[in-house]
Amino acid sequence: MYAIVLSIFIVILALGMVTKETQGEKLCRANIITKDEDCESMVCAYDCSSKWKGIGECVSSKSTMCICTHHC
Repeated sequence: MYAIVLSIFIVILALGMVTKETQGEKLCRANIITKDEDCESMVCAYDCSSKWKGIGECVSSKSTMCICTHHC
C-alpha cells in the first residue's frame, strides 16, 4: 500500500515539474544590425548565442539585420 501511494506521489510530482518548465516561457527578440557588411549566418548565430544564449538568423543574405530570439 505504501509503495502505491509513494509511486503515485512521484508521478504527480514529475508531471507538475514538467508543466512548470513548459509554461510561462516567453520569447524575446532583439535586432543586431551590422553597419558595413551583409549579415553572415555564422556571425549572427555566434553573436546571439554569446549575448543572449539564443538563436540568431539573418533576415536575408543581402540584409544587414540579424534577428535574435531568446528567452526573456
